[in-house]
Amino acid sequence: HHDTIKVIQRSKGLLMSQMKREGMDGFAEVSTTNGRWFEALWSAVIHTGLGPLSPNTILLSLPTFEAFDETARALETSEDASVSNHSSLSIACEGDISRAQEYLRTINGILNLGKAVILFKGCPSYPKNEDVIPKRGTIDIWWIMHDGGLLLLLPFLLSRHPVWTGENDPTGKKKRKRLRINQTGAKLRLFAVTATRDECPERLHEAVVKHLEKVRIQAEVRVIECLAGTHIAERMRERRSKQPGELNRKVTRTHNMTLGEAFGSCGHAATQDIAVDANEANISGDEFFTCAAAGLNAAIRTHSSDANLVVTNLPFIHEDEEPVGYFGFVRKVCDCVENVMFVRGSGVE
Repeated sequence: HHDTIKVIQRSKGLLMSQMKREGMDGFAEVSTTNGRWFEALWSAVIHTGLGPLSPNTILLSLPTFEAFDETARALETSEDASVSNHSSLSIACEGDISRAQEYLRTINGILNLGKAVILFKGCPSYPKNEDVIPKRGTIDIWWIMHDGGLLLLLPFLLSRHPVWTGENDPTGKKKRKRLRINQTGAKLRLFAVTATRDECPERLHEAVVKHLEKVRIQAEVRVIECLAGTHIAERMRERRSKQPGELNRKVTRTHNMTLGEAFGSCGHAATQDIAVDANEANISGDEFFTCAAAGLNAAIRTHSSDANLVVTNLPFIHEDEEPVGYFGFVRKVCDCVENVMFVRGSGVE
């Protein structure tokens, strides 16, 4: 136990030094575990803070399960592979599947505690605190589910940081009040996604623009229609039925709505420029969710190739969710996109 205490103290010192180098204000805590990392995570989530000072948002890194990727590549490139080869790949995946199940249960448990979750995929290109992005940075918001508003607030707050304005002061001597007055912040682009064929793009664009004016956020608004024929809404939202014993907490009325439903832009006939309906294509199982992920990924790569950060909704974790399908969807969405934040609000922000 004495050695453990020394490790905790040394780790906390290193963490505080790193926070100081990054100019972060806050508290540093170190949790210990006997090898089951999710137990330490639970301890940190539940016991950190006191009363109203307890954290309401948890930031996690997007996990990498290499065995999943190897299996997918093998199945895609070798349609005639033998059953024994597929069995060996399945055995190799067992360890990653166990970790993925623990990770998924942890995320779901945090959400059930009424906390927001951010799943972040970062690359070396993501700016550090002392960096400066020339000519302002660009943050793209891909808004599918309304989700209480955290998806808008988070990019806005990030955009006000000096890193994104091209005017960073590495000495830290510039007054914060002056920063708030003079800096215009990063360029925000909001891509409002029509998730069903009933949503009218024109009315949705008008409603989103008015909403941004109301909350005083400056952003360029574009409407994306190519996902209206997919099952993206079903993948992103909680199912309507309520389960016995469900956590009874007050959430915003629009928390589980698509943008068209939240802003009242439904009632539009199906357009021709949309993806193929999964039912029409005779696709069953998780494949129509894969089609939705591929469509969203293609749209992001087309419209946000120059963005420094992409922020979008974190898919809802349904009952009896399989980790392979869930993380496969998430990883497909951010494939070949360097810096992505998946955000799931609690509905009480």
